[in-house]
Amino acid sequence: MWLDRDAYHARQQAPCSTIAAPIQASYRRGILRTKVNVCDLSCTAAAIDGMENPPVGTLVWLTLPGLEARAAIVETSEDFRAFIRFAQPFHPAVLDAFLNGSIRSYH
Repeated sequence: MWLDRDAYHARQQAPCSTIAAPIQASYRRGILRTKVNVCDLSCTAAAIDGMENPPVGTLVWLTLPGLEARAAIVETSEDFRAFIRFAQPFHPAVLDAFLNGSIRSYH
């Protein structure tokens, strides 16, 4: 019985939550470092607006304020908006604390 419940929860995808105001984050691709605006954020993915269109399949690093850098792969990129998928998803409690403002201090 408990195996069925775990399999059910594993199939569910966390929906992207639209953020009221974009969150400014740090972005790194190779030696390029820049600031980006995070528009949509979920445990597994994010949509970022930046000054470049990174190639699909590129490894990038996204650092949200107060959190460590997260590796992500670019899934789509056009019109200076990229959709990225995190290599290691956020724990739902960490994402909830971040979106509610509990984790928004700079190091």
